[in-house]
Amino acid sequence: MNRKMKKVLSMGTACVLAVSLMTGCSSGQSASADPAITMEGRNVSMGEALLYTEVMKSQYESYYGDQIWDMEVSDGVTFGQSVKDGVTEDLVKMNYLASLAEQYDVSVSDEEKANYDTYVSNFKQNLGEDVISENNITDDDIRNLIEMNAISNTVYQKIINEMTVELTDEETENARCIKVQHILIPTTETTKEDENGDTVDMTDEEITAYKEQQYATAEEVLQKAQAGEDFKTLADEYSSENAGFEFSFDRNGYSYSQQSSMVEPFYTAAWELSEGEISGIVETEYGYHIIKCVSENDETETAQAISSAQSTKKQSAADDQIQADIDAKTYTLSEAWKNYTITSPAAETTAESDTTADSTETSADTTADSSADTTAETTTESETESETAAE
Repeated sequence: MNRKMKKVLSMGTACVLAVSLMTGCSSGQSASADPAITMEGRNVSMGEALLYTEVMKSQYESYYGDQIWDMEVSDGVTFGQSVKDGVTEDLVKMNYLASLAEQYDVSVSDEEKANYDTYVSNFKQNLGEDVISENNITDDDIRNLIEMNAISNTVYQKIINEMTVELTDEETENARCIKVQHILIPTTETTKEDENGDTVDMTDEEITAYKEQQYATAEEVLQKAQAGEDFKTLADEYSSENAGFEFSFDRNGYSYSQQSSMVEPFYTAAWELSEGEISGIVETEYGYHIIKCVSENDETETAQAISSAQSTKKQSAADDQIQADIDAKTYTLSEAWKNYTITSPAAETTAESDTTADSTETSADTTADSSADTTAETTTESETESETAAE
C-alpha cells in the first residue's frame, strides 16, 4: 500500500457530525427507496448512508482535495472504495448500538429533539442544497442520522464504562512517567538582518559558525551544571525563551498533563538518567539540550498515564465485544448501496469529455456527408473546421 495512502487512511472513518465545519461535494448518485443496510430492529436508509458518506467525503477532501478517490490503496481497491467500506462498517456499528438504547436506558430528550430543525438547516447549508437534492436526502434522513449517532455514542460510552480491566505489570511500568528539567541552547535562529534592516537567511558558512558557537555555549553551561550551579538559574540565563523548563512523560515521550510528545532523541536520553543525574549534550532539531532527571516516577503524571492506559484497554475490550456481537448477527446490503461508488470529479469529467467528443465527431461526419456535392475547395475548408471543432 502506498505510504501516503496509509497515512490518509489512518484518519479512520469515526463519525464526526460537526455541522459547522462541513463542506461537501456531490456524488450525483441519488438515494434509492430501498434501505442501504437491512438489520435486525432497524434499517439504514439510502439517504442516511449517502448523507454520512458526504460528511466523510467533505472531511477527507478538506485535507487532501477531491482527487484522492481514484488512487489505488491496495491491489484493485481505490481509496474511494476503502472509505465506502469504512462508512458501511460505521453505519452498521452505529445502528447496532442504537438498537441497544432501551437496554442501556438511553433516549433523546424533547429538548434535544427541539434542536433538530437547526441541525437539519445546518446540514443543508454546509453540505449544500444541491448535494442534498441530488442525493434525494430527506429531512427525516438527517434527523435519523443525528439521533442514531447521538444514541449510539451514549450507549458506546456506557458499554466502555461497564468494562472491568486490569493492567499487566508491564503495562503499569510502561505508564510510569519521569520528571525532568532542561536547558536548551537553540540552533534554529538561522536568519539575520542585512545592511538594509531586512531579514535574510544566513549562508551555510554562517549557519555552521553559529551552531559551533551555540555548542560551545552548551559545553560551558554543562560544565557549570556539573559543578553544582543551580539548574534553574542556568536555565533562566541561557535557555531559549520558548523552551519550557520542566516536563513529565512516559517511555514514549508523551506528556499527559500537556497532551504533547517530546522529540525522540530528547526522551530517549532522559529515560537513561537516574534521579539527580545530568545528561551530556543532547542534539535535536531544536538545538542542544542539557537534561536533569528530577524524579524517576512523577506520581501525579503516572496516575494520569495509568488512567489513560486503563481507558484505552476498556475501549479495546468494548470494541472487541461489540464486533463479536455484530459478527453474530445478519445484515444485508442493498444492490443500490453495493453499486454506489465514490469517484474523483476528474473521472466524471473525463467521461463527459468522451461523450462530448463522440457527439462532435458524429456532427462532423454528418456535416461532411451533407456537403459532399460542394466544390473541392469548400469541402476542404469544411473538413478543417470540423477537425478544429473536434479538437
